[in-house]
Amino acid sequence: MPAHDTRLEQSEYRLALVRFGSQTVWVDCTNGALRLPRVTIPRWVRPAGQLQMAIEAGWHLRIIILDFLPSKVDSAPCAVVEIMSSEAPDGLASASIDEIFEEDMAMDEREAIRAILADSGSARGPFSRVGWIQDAITWMRAEVGQDVQFTEDIHQLNASATFALIRFATETGPAFWLKATGEPNLHEFDITKTLTAICPEYLPRLVTMRRDWNAWVMEDAGEPLGQHACVSLLEKAVVSMANLQKNTLGRTEQLLTAGATDQRIPVLRGDVDEIISYLEEAMERQTSTKVPRLRASQLREIGAILIDAMGAMEELGIPDTVIHNDINRGNILFSDRGCVFTDWSEACIGNPFVTCHHLLMLLASDGENPEADRAALKQAYQQTWGDCLDPKQFDQAFALMPLLAVASHLYGRGEWLRSSRQYDPHFLSHARTLARHMDRAARSPLLLGALCHEA
Repeated sequence: MPAHDTRLEQSEYRLALVRFGSQTVWVDCTNGALRLPRVTIPRWVRPAGQLQMAIEAGWHLRIIILDFLPSKVDSAPCAVVEIMSSEAPDGLASASIDEIFEEDMAMDEREAIRAILADSGSARGPFSRVGWIQDAITWMRAEVGQDVQFTEDIHQLNASATFALIRFATETGPAFWLKATGEPNLHEFDITKTLTAICPEYLPRLVTMRRDWNAWVMEDAGEPLGQHACVSLLEKAVVSMANLQKNTLGRTEQLLTAGATDQRIPVLRGDVDEIISYLEEAMERQTSTKVPRLRASQLREIGAILIDAMGAMEELGIPDTVIHNDINRGNILFSDRGCVFTDWSEACIGNPFVTCHHLLMLLASDGENPEADRAALKQAYQQTWGDCLDPKQFDQAFALMPLLAVASHLYGRGEWLRSSRQYDPHFLSHARTLARHMDRAARSPLLLGALCHEA
């Protein structure tokens, strides 16, 4: 049997194509029934960007995704799309919402689209209305300067009534990114604002913000870390993160007030028992036989070792700093200016070595000498922090950090422990995977030696 390839999985979307100033949508007239046109895109990728590319390729239209409407389980989701170009979609006809085939659009979808066309769709959120993108361009031009000329190259990555991530190219000079967040990530606005004030050299340059959209505009900050980037680039990232963290020393209350999650060791330790109990339940719910479940006794042993590791790390007296907690290659950006970090919605306050370990995990496993590369990155981190910590602290912290880093990532913002999200099948699967990583980290001879346990 061939291996399962998620790249081959597809999702179908119905398209409600609308235009500013019009009360109609564009429909497919095949076989006499007026239906919404459909496109198919790869599953497990950001749908906004994929839909934008598919629509532009299929109908040669410049568009912006306005919203995704709730749909019945057995129907394709409906994307509301504003046509920005003047030409008509090839092969489609303009029709009123009431003319669309009854089985092709639910009543609540019709009402939502009517509201969007009437410019009152903002009840769902600021971006669920026609014309908002023109308002955004006017706002940005006023902030960045009238001499900046935006082009028609507008690349959309995220879209919904309350979320947006869009790149605006300019004729000369850098591009600009507009980002906006809704629930449950409203806090990213204030965290970004606060971190930019504390350490502006390590975040993309912040141009402007507006609270009513919970949105901000950033100057393009370069290219993300590539999949096979050289170790020297990752070393620059390690040094930049260490310097960023040092800049946040003594800013704990300021960052917590801005919305960063409290992951200081006493807080994490207080939830270890609940985390382990949840992992026991997650293992009981496992249906796959590809990998064995971790037994309850194994998980409780991991919990005990985790408590010991937290105590040992606490005794080292390493000061708390900001933790990114969502480090991946896409949010580490490089340019002539240096290395900056973006996407701070998962920001925490806790032990800085957690993020160090997350950075080390980005090392390519197929390098010529991964152990030497790992040692070089640790040395770079140690040298940057050398004026604050002594060598013994580093040796112990490097031994303890793998287990604590996995636990930190699992804990995240902590809200899932007391919400229905913990029973989401995807989250349960993710938790089981992290539990297995914790198991391997807890059995590491280096860790057990640091705790004076027998390996």
